[in-house]
Amino acid sequence: MPVCYITLSENSPKLNDQQMKQVRKIIAKGLDSNSRKLDETHIAMRQQYGKRECMLGDIEIDIFSQLYLRRLFSRDKRANFISKHISSYLGCCCATWINMGFVGYSRVATSGDTFYSDSDNPFIRGIQKMRGISTKQKI
Repeated sequence: MPVCYITLSENSPKLNDQQMKQVRKIIAKGLDSNSRKLDETHIAMRQQYGKRECMLGDIEIDIFSQLYLRRLFSRDKRANFISKHISSYLGCCCATWINMGFVGYSRVATSGDTFYSDSDNPFIRGIQKMRGISTKQKI
């Protein structure tokens, strides 16, 4: 069962029960795979609070989940899916990390800018760009 720590800044809305359920649904959909089917009841959520000046997003989500190969190779794309949908749903910047021994990361800003954990390796970075999972800033 994935465990998620959601950190809310003073810039994020205080989440009611319905919003928490929807966030859990988004996370479950982002982690779901043929190896492991998930719904919101599979997601454990821990809520905490932080200062926006010490955060990368208005909301940050740290996901700790079991390593499945399909998740491993798509972790940045999955983190982006979760960030994008939560950002859109709540109207604020969301940063997401998926921890499976290897960290996948993506953050979507309200401006539409998309950030990934781009590789320092030029070959891997090229593959990421071809797969559409490299940092993109709107001009």
